[in-house]
Amino acid sequence: MKEITAILFMMGLLFSSQDRQLKIVNNQPGDSLLVGFKEVNMDSLNMLNRMAYADTANFMHQKVYPCARCFLRPEAAQALEKANEIAQDKGYRMVVYDCYRPITIQYKMFEIVGNPEWVARPTKGSNHNRGAAVDVSLSDENGNLLDMGGAFDDFSEVSHYSYSNLNKEAKANRKLLRNIMVRAGFIPYESEWWHFDFKQKRYPASGLVWSCND
Repeated sequence: MKEITAILFMMGLLFSSQDRQLKIVNNQPGDSLLVGFKEVNMDSLNMLNRMAYADTANFMHQKVYPCARCFLRPEAAQALEKANEIAQDKGYRMVVYDCYRPITIQYKMFEIVGNPEWVARPTKGSNHNRGAAVDVSLSDENGNLLDMGGAFDDFSEVSHYSYSNLNKEAKANRKLLRNIMVRAGFIPYESEWWHFDFKQKRYPASGLVWSCND
C-alpha cells in the first residue's frame, strides 16, 4: 500500500509539473505589446519575411496570424540575429517562415495535421508556443531561395534532414543552414530541415497575440 501511495504521489508531481510548464499567459484588455518577447525587425536586418501563417499560402490555406511579425524570447531573438550575421558574412540572407506561435493556433494546426511528428500536441506545447523556435531557410543576396530539396511545411519524409534522395546542391544547402543555426545556438529537429529550437532556457507556453497597429 505504501508503494502504491508513493507511485501516485510521484505521478501527481509529474502532472503538476507539466501543468506549470503549460500555464498559458493570455492578453489582457488594452494590451498591445507581448510582455517577455522581443520583435525581430526583419526589414532592418535584411531578412526575407516569408511568415507563412500571416498569409493563405500555407498547409491550412488560411491566414491565422494577424500580420507578418516575428516575436521571440529575447535570448532566442538575439541568437536568430547572430545566425543572420553569419549568413550575411557568407553572402546569404535568412528567410523566416515562423517564429512565436500562440498556442491557440497550435490547436488549430494539430486538428488539421494530427501527427505529432509534424505538429506538436497542444497539450504538450511546441517551442514555437514558448517563443523559442524558428522555421527558417536561406536565400541568395537577391532573395532567390536556395534549393533545400523540398518545400517548407512538406509533411513527408522528404523534409527529414537526412532524406537520402536529394541532389548534392540540396544536401549542401541543408548542411549550410544547419551549421549556421547551430553556430548561433540553435538545435536542429531531424524531421524538419527548417525547424530549429533554442533550448538554453525554458519558457512557459503563451497565448498572447500581437497587435498590427504599434
